[in-house]
Amino acid sequence: MCGIAGVVGREIEKEFRKQVVRKMIAMQKHRGPDGEGFFDSSEASLGHCRLAIIDLGQTGHQPMSDCSGRYWITYNGEIYNYIELADELRGLGCYFEGHSDTEVLLNAYCQWGPDCVLRLRGMFAFAIWDRKEKTLFAARDRLGIKPFHYYLKGDELLAFSSELKALIPLILKPKVNLALARDFIAWNLLDHNESETLVEEIRRLPPAHTLLWNIGGKPQMERYWAPSFNEEIVTNPLERNSLIDEFHSRFNKSIAIHLRADVPVGTCLSGGLDSSAIVCAISEEMKKWDRNADQNLLHTFSAYFDEPHLDERIYIEEVIAKTGCTPHFVKPQGDQLREDLDRWLWHMDEPVGGLGAYVQYCVFRLSQQNGIKVLLDGQGADEQLAGYRKFILVFLRQLFREKRYLKVVSESLAFFFSLELLRTTRFVDGRRYLLEASSDLAKLWPHGIVPPSPTAMGLKDSLGRRLLADQTHFSLPVLLRYEDRNSMAFGVESRVPFLDHPLVEFLGNLPADMKLGGGWTKRILRDALLGVLPEKVRTRKSKLGFSAPETKWLAGPLEKLLNDRLRNPEYLMEVVDCESVRKLLEQRVRGDRSLSLQNILFRLAIYESWAKIFLNNSIVH
Repeated sequence: MCGIAGVVGREIEKEFRKQVVRKMIAMQKHRGPDGEGFFDSSEASLGHCRLAIIDLGQTGHQPMSDCSGRYWITYNGEIYNYIELADELRGLGCYFEGHSDTEVLLNAYCQWGPDCVLRLRGMFAFAIWDRKEKTLFAARDRLGIKPFHYYLKGDELLAFSSELKALIPLILKPKVNLALARDFIAWNLLDHNESETLVEEIRRLPPAHTLLWNIGGKPQMERYWAPSFNEEIVTNPLERNSLIDEFHSRFNKSIAIHLRADVPVGTCLSGGLDSSAIVCAISEEMKKWDRNADQNLLHTFSAYFDEPHLDERIYIEEVIAKTGCTPHFVKPQGDQLREDLDRWLWHMDEPVGGLGAYVQYCVFRLSQQNGIKVLLDGQGADEQLAGYRKFILVFLRQLFREKRYLKVVSESLAFFFSLELLRTTRFVDGRRYLLEASSDLAKLWPHGIVPPSPTAMGLKDSLGRRLLADQTHFSLPVLLRYEDRNSMAFGVESRVPFLDHPLVEFLGNLPADMKLGGGWTKRILRDALLGVLPEKVRTRKSKLGFSAPETKWLAGPLEKLLNDRLRNPEYLMEVVDCESVRKLLEQRVRGDRSLSLQNILFRLAIYESWAKIFLNNSIVH
């Protein structure tokens, strides 16, 4: 994992361009603390800061050129099938000086051109400069695990970087994307637009896209892959068993290939189904390599709290007992968050909508403190296997539309008794929250007109379509941003085996009732890991993930800090009615402790804090 940067264009003085790229890399040094490198020509400057994971010597140094010196690459990520690709390329006459995946990727481009991305299995964001044709080619992985931001100034300059912050100093007066800012404050959404960022002039390269730019021309962007989904229901028990076996096989293969590294690999362990599945699968994989393998070599990293409703140690300890791994724990503190807040927001690039992401930040810091540079994590399972409760009603509606009325009744009862989904108190609490939120939000905009929610979808949408929307626009993109920035803040590479694209393609075409059914979410994962996962974990109904005592922190260590930032806001006035912000603050001072008001005030304060860091030249730390 690394940080990349580059500036391409003839109209810029070479010496100035060189200095700009060096400053861009300096701002991303946390992503690659193991070394840095630069390439400069009359039209292009590329930069790279390295986190050494594979081929730790100089043969993995970047920017890297092919043997002719025509192509130069700067690359961030991991190509997990680099061994197999290298063998194929050797058969075509390629020679390798080292065994880095960077050298394999560069040779793949020399051999197959832009189509090389179709052969890559992994997470990546890279740019290749062609000195002969004067073109820049860039690509981003299928799911958008690794970031790629760029800034285009007319047809004379294109600059790119891993993180948004490295591009902002290139813009004389950066403008806020007001539509996105309002979506964030109203609905806690920022990453639902694949190509836009909160800074109007800076764009994202969307997942599964390539970009080709000739100096003086317009960028050409192409999609090279798209996820799919299935609408079917399985009725044949033999077919069901076959699908369970196929999932188990693909999941194990993903785990095995994600363990490739020349440094120790650990895992996050929240106690939830996904991270526990990864830890237990790694333990099984280690036994395949060596039945006497020392399970203590596997290090796990977990957060815990004293609050009973947030404490998952009972599940974490089940996994530890099952696998014999070496556990590490951290207890995030509100006082520490108050000290970390601005630095954390700087690392996150764009605002955060909740404090659960700070818990993840603490876990990756713990990993760095213990010398583990690679962690596997469970992101992506919920969005593919219908792990969120909101998907249950979508599934039941789909059954109803298909006139499978007996199935609707049986599944409704199963979920009612297993998840308490439809209990009156939960329904009333949810309805009350929505009503309170709508009322508070209406005060922030003229005439009480709240921006429409980008997540609004028709009741006729199938489970497959809703899952696809969460993967591409809503839940997954923001979680992957948090994953990347939190891990890279401490020079830790985070890997997500549930997003291995062969597994993603299989799960996308999996029938709906293999994901939900019988009162269970993530049904196929639970079925496939019978005997592998501790039974208490495999059959647990609750779901937390990276959760934090937000109410306690916001009413305690953070209250004065955030309130001070809202009393005389400087940047919010572009987005909302600031007099209304003060009235909402007064409402809280008078004793309103509703969750909806708390969340709105938090987002307002976080936006103001972000803007002060990123828009007033204090961004260069």
